[in-house]
Amino acid sequence: MINRSKAGSVAERGCPSLAAGSSRPGAPVVRNGRRRWLRHIPETDGAQLLEFALSVPFLVVFLIGVADFGEAYNLKHIITNAAREAVRITVSNSVTSATCSGAIPCSIAAAADAARQYMINAGLSQASCINPGSPTSSGANAWTYSCGSSGKIVTLTIDRGYTFTGADGTVLCAQVTLSYPYTWTYENVIGLLVKGATASTATLTTQATMQILVQ
Repeated sequence: MINRSKAGSVAERGCPSLAAGSSRPGAPVVRNGRRRWLRHIPETDGAQLLEFALSVPFLVVFLIGVADFGEAYNLKHIITNAAREAVRITVSNSVTSATCSGAIPCSIAAAADAARQYMINAGLSQASCINPGSPTSSGANAWTYSCGSSGKIVTLTIDRGYTFTGADGTVLCAQVTLSYPYTWTYENVIGLLVKGATASTATLTTQATMQILVQ
């Protein structure tokens, strides 16, 4: 004798009908557990986009500022090396020479030209306005070169009468002072955030001093 109820239950187990959670045959399967899990996820896409939009301008200013200050530091390094080149020539050569008949000592003109060429070779083209044989002003032991326009002035001063007083007394030295203009880039970006903000030009100045070796 066949137990029809048992046979029916076996048939039901072997032949599944509708998927769990679906109301009709062929409907997509949606698991109830996954549906409950999605309910716990807050809808914050709009808030995240707003936060990103507000933070991007400040992030851009920060990144450009880092690059800008790095470039200014590199410029300071270049003009410092140029000043050192000039002071080395100044202290190693006499201001008087029988073979030099120029308006200024040939050693001073050579020192100014060394600083000029170093800056030009490093990409500071504005230094080309320096004329080594024609300082804008001069004194007993000091010569100054100054040139440029629109507030961007390059200044080179060679002082052969600088003295330094130390433990061993007063030492006669030569001091070269070099100034070069630098325009900040990040201020242009700040102008997008603050109305009226514009790029400004700063003047970077460096000095190099050495004891005079040849009178």
